[in-house]
Amino acid sequence: MTSKNKNGSLNAEEQKFSNINSHWHLSYLRLKKNRYGMFGLYGVLFIFFIAFFAEFLSPHSYKKTVQDELYNPPQLIRFIDSEGNFHLRPFVYKLIEEMDMETFEFSYSNSDEMIPIYFFIQGDEYSFFGFKTKLRLFGNNEGNIHLLGTDNMGRDILSRMFVGTQITMLFALLAVSASLVIGLMVGISSGYFGGTYDLIAQRVTEFALSFPSYPLYFALVALLPKRADETTVFVLFAGIIVLLNWASIAREIRGKTFLVRNLEFVRAARALGASRSRIMIQHIFPNTLSHVIVWTSFCIPLIILVETFLSFIGVGVQHPMVSWGVMLNQALDIQSFAYAPWMISPVGMIILTVLAFNAFGDGIRDAVDPYAVTK
Repeated sequence: MTSKNKNGSLNAEEQKFSNINSHWHLSYLRLKKNRYGMFGLYGVLFIFFIAFFAEFLSPHSYKKTVQDELYNPPQLIRFIDSEGNFHLRPFVYKLIEEMDMETFEFSYSNSDEMIPIYFFIQGDEYSFFGFKTKLRLFGNNEGNIHLLGTDNMGRDILSRMFVGTQITMLFALLAVSASLVIGLMVGISSGYFGGTYDLIAQRVTEFALSFPSYPLYFALVALLPKRADETTVFVLFAGIIVLLNWASIAREIRGKTFLVRNLEFVRAARALGASRSRIMIQHIFPNTLSHVIVWTSFCIPLIILVETFLSFIGVGVQHPMVSWGVMLNQALDIQSFAYAPWMISPVGMIILTVLAFNAFGDGIRDAVDPYAVTK
């Protein structure tokens, strides 16, 4: 039996015991023991870190073009020069472009000129949450550094990939959040009220689920205004994704609500005169959170793959916005891919992100399982 102090609250020792045995704390302990899940968690945090500080981590502006550096290959960071001397400050060699007069093909080789890498420098100006700044993590204002090479317009691929991470993750979070809000509203209300409302809501849900996804994507994208700016296309494109994804979570939350609505604590709240909205928000919704978290962790990589594919074929995010799909669209033809294979570098970020979210989703799913055994 637990004792309370004069204010009616638990003492420190009992509060500690209560926190340790709470569902979320036990879930966290299970997640910590899951190496695969923790790998996913660290991967997700790494992706969000890149997305949050994309411009700061980029050595150049993602819009900056250098006409003399088209299709430049990646430059290797070095500490030891060609003569075997060690340098404490990392550097890259400036590239020399040469053309074969017989085949008219360009080739690149390292020159003797070293470009030192400086940290926390003043580079190209960008906006960070409304504040104008020029601070960048690394770079060199006297020579261009391209660790992942350049594209067909001389733009730094590393900088574009970091900013593309920001745009792609923003798109995925926007689409998943809107789908989640609609799905929760429909699912909880449908499962709680039942009757005619549930019948109508589920027929609408089934209607949304019955559409073949990609043909409808193409049909709806074709309706987007041709002269709309890239921001409008971005929002409308996200709306199309939401239109086709809310139904799945609504159906799952409805089933979860059916299990919860007749439990003792819900019936007690109803008997005490709690309103329907209060019961749904304060009693039923918290019991769906574990399912919502798992669904979100699996849905985000799915949305990323959809956006990447549609942008890759030119019907998704539009220029001058840059996403992973937009970057891959530049290597659409075989000639560009053969001449500059480094242009598909965003594929690495896509693979890392999908694996990280799936691993995190698996870890969360196992962690929130009330029947899992903690050791």
